[in-house]
Amino acid sequence: MADYYALISDAIVDKRTSESRREFYDRARAILADKLRKADPPLSEAIIEQERLALDDAISKAEGDAVGSEGTLSVPNDLQTQSERTEEHIRSAALEAAWAQLDAKVQTRRERRFAFWGFLLVYAFWIGDLFYERPTFSGWYDWLRLGGVIFFGALTILSYFIMRENWSAEQEERAYIVFAPTILVGAVLVSVALHSAFG
Repeated sequence: MADYYALISDAIVDKRTSESRREFYDRARAILADKLRKADPPLSEAIIEQERLALDDAISKAEGDAVGSEGTLSVPNDLQTQSERTEEHIRSAALEAAWAQLDAKVQTRRERRFAFWGFLLVYAFWIGDLFYERPTFSGWYDWLRLGGVIFFGALTILSYFIMRENWSAEQEERAYIVFAPTILVGAVLVSVALHSAFG
């Protein structure tokens, strides 16, 4: 979730009237709503509502600060310095950065969904192969095919939880680095154990 309060409070410093601030808030709400609705893959209603409420909370807090400090720094608009105009540009850029951060979050969700469906399809094809050519378990090949079902099934479950729980990038990377080799070794050991017991 973006730090909306820091962005909003920075962006309204130069807005001297409540009307100009209200226009800015409406524009920020409209931009956020548009980005959330156009997200691909679509965001859940819970996430959309969470982001909208976070923005509204930030607006309420920033407006309270602005009203509390009104009149303390009244500088006529025609005396706005080049430095103030530069700061306004920086604040606008910061707001754009928040939207970019939201876009990055949507992109991450898209990549995680792609990974999940990729593993699920490979898992489905692997199981389909077992049904198409039923294993006789007379040789290593059939046991390795069974190990593949275990491996890709476990990776599908792992990728689902990463996608569902919205893990951080560090947690996701650590999960794949730690669990993928562990799952692979486990699948091989299970296949070898089954081959030794029943082969």
